[in-house]
Amino acid sequence: MVPSDVSVSAASPVVRSAEPSMRPSRSCPRTGLAEKGTHALPRRRVRGRVCDVACGLGLGRGRSRGLASPSVVVAAAEEPQEEQLTSGLSDEYARKWEEWRNTSEWAGMEPAVYKIQEGQALKVSSGAFGSILTGFLGTFGHGYSFDIASQKETNKASELKRPEKAIEIYEFQGCPFCRKVRVAVSVLELDVLFKPCPSGGTRWRPQAVEKGGKSQFPFMVDPNTGTEMYESDEIVKYLFENYGPGAENIPLAFAIRNNLLLNGIGLIPRNLLGSANKARPSSGQKPVPKPLSLWGFETSPFVVLVKEVLCELEIPYTQYSCPRGSAKRQELKQRKNRFQVPYIEDPNTGAELFESGAIVDYLTSVYG
Repeated sequence: MVPSDVSVSAASPVVRSAEPSMRPSRSCPRTGLAEKGTHALPRRRVRGRVCDVACGLGLGRGRSRGLASPSVVVAAAEEPQEEQLTSGLSDEYARKWEEWRNTSEWAGMEPAVYKIQEGQALKVSSGAFGSILTGFLGTFGHGYSFDIASQKETNKASELKRPEKAIEIYEFQGCPFCRKVRVAVSVLELDVLFKPCPSGGTRWRPQAVEKGGKSQFPFMVDPNTGTEMYESDEIVKYLFENYGPGAENIPLAFAIRNNLLLNGIGLIPRNLLGSANKARPSSGQKPVPKPLSLWGFETSPFVVLVKEVLCELEIPYTQYSCPRGSAKRQELKQRKNRFQVPYIEDPNTGAELFESGAIVDYLTSVYG
């Protein structure tokens, strides 16, 4: 069940996809017209490579483009947003945050690990379906190990090259192609700036089309190497090659479980509940000055629920991936005296929140 939102006319050229067998004949959220983007910077083409996943899905040659120079840093907001930002808008977000703290029943809730709040059981169970179906791929970081004597979990992420500037990924939560990339982000314990592009979105979708030239997701921009890239499998190979143990060392179990079919079926329960595929009417109308910070990993159903709302509201966020064995778990515990995900920090209001229900309520109240 791949949601469809881009029409393709018979007279227009259709962009080839790496996953032809799963695309509906009329339209697809990842592909659209081969639009001609206007690029301010000269571009060099990065050769795509054929990626054959062990599950046997036929995958075509990826297309990628390189920027002449990196232009985005996570800590900085987008320039168009900075121009629109006013002191009145900052005051409005701060006012809504104060109002939420004083009136919401979620505001004073004590965080509790693995506790499912009343009325949340169906959402949490449906959010866990994809993780169960893929064998909890993304729960454990690369090279995960557990020492019985010390009861300590570790992984080998510290041995891998880390990007100096956060990689940017344009995607949306209900897309199986996008989930394949998000799983790789968690396994490699990467910190990524996500720019949500739900159907009908007006904040990041137009920017993605302008940068890449077509409406296709996921779309990755790496300011560290000046590379732009489409195709989920090509992006996964790129991440493993540049920030992992190497593309040739992608584990066979990872390739088998992180396939389009399992990820697509795994998203069905949440997509049937109407989540994360369409932008909310109020989203995109007011700029979000700075990206939010989210601690989490792909297989947590509680994190899934928060990311759905971030997507629907088109709120940019930097995900600090902390799968099992991640040193970031201990860092967060030292800072907040506990480790629990999801956890968000909002530099626009000063909010710091655990508990998925509280975070969802907060986001809807302040940015909805």
